[in-house]
Amino acid sequence: LRTLVLALVVSHPPEQLSLVLVDYKGGATFAPFAELPHVAGLITNLAADASLVERMYTSLDGEVLRRQQLLADAGKLTDIGEYQLRRAQRPELPPLGYLLVIIDEFGELLTAKPEFVELFLRIGRIGRSIGVHLLLSSQRVEQGKMRGLETYLSYRIGLRTLSETESRTVLDTPDAFHLPSQPGNGYLKVDVTVYEKFKAAYVSGTRPGRTETE
Repeated sequence: LRTLVLALVVSHPPEQLSLVLVDYKGGATFAPFAELPHVAGLITNLAADASLVERMYTSLDGEVLRRQQLLADAGKLTDIGEYQLRRAQRPELPPLGYLLVIIDEFGELLTAKPEFVELFLRIGRIGRSIGVHLLLSSQRVEQGKMRGLETYLSYRIGLRTLSETESRTVLDTPDAFHLPSQPGNGYLKVDVTVYEKFKAAYVSGTRPGRTETE
């Protein structure tokens, strides 16, 4: 997840891309990114504060409605691409960049607040047109709690799973269960066009000649 965030922020200006980073279990996954200008929100430890969960739902729901209204007000436009072209001609229109919402341990979030799946489904249906995208990560994924959300998840990365059932939930095959136990092995699936096994490098160790971890 950190690699994905870093790749995005070094290749997109904050005017073009905003990030909402959510860590349901309250870990330090996204802590290093708190001061980045791209980060519109950093939410941690939702498991310990139910009010934060409600505020997050309200905020995301409100942002979806705001973006729909901006497109309507600009001339009943159908997607963010048209809006950005229109704004080039009418600079008085409010800026509208892309928003990526990354949620770590979303499986536990859905367990605690099943109603979130309705918001995720709505973003899945219209998110591309309004410039809102989801990246959902979890150690455990239960098929019954997805309630059709998997239909809108075009890109999937499956690391080694604890069961064939979990692998099928993510990749539609049991292959991730049979991956080697060494870290970094996984599968990338993109719709029905790409299905590749990969081995990621470990880049967070101690640099030779240095004592601190980089």
